[in-house]
Amino acid sequence: MAVTYQKGDTVVVEVYGNRRVGTIVEKSKTVKGFRYLVNTEDGREHEDVYVDSNDVTVYIDSRLTKSFVNHQNQTNKLLDDAIDIANNI
Repeated sequence: MAVTYQKGDTVVVEVYGNRRVGTIVEKSKTVKGFRYLVNTEDGREHEDVYVDSNDVTVYIDSRLTKSFVNHQNQTNKLLDDAIDIANNI
């Protein structure tokens, strides 16, 4: 099953061999699956981005995206827990 993302999701994009974190701005359905428009952390906009399509120069790496998002969620949970503990002292 192919991984799909929604507008506003955070993704890791492989751009000419370099990894960038970005946000999905637009999603459209094509014959090949879903095509995304992604704004990356360096302020660039990448059009016609597909998931795990490493036969092109720019693509979303679903494995790294999952790992990155899970790490961010864990970090946010730890911060929330620390704030709760501090507020209850």
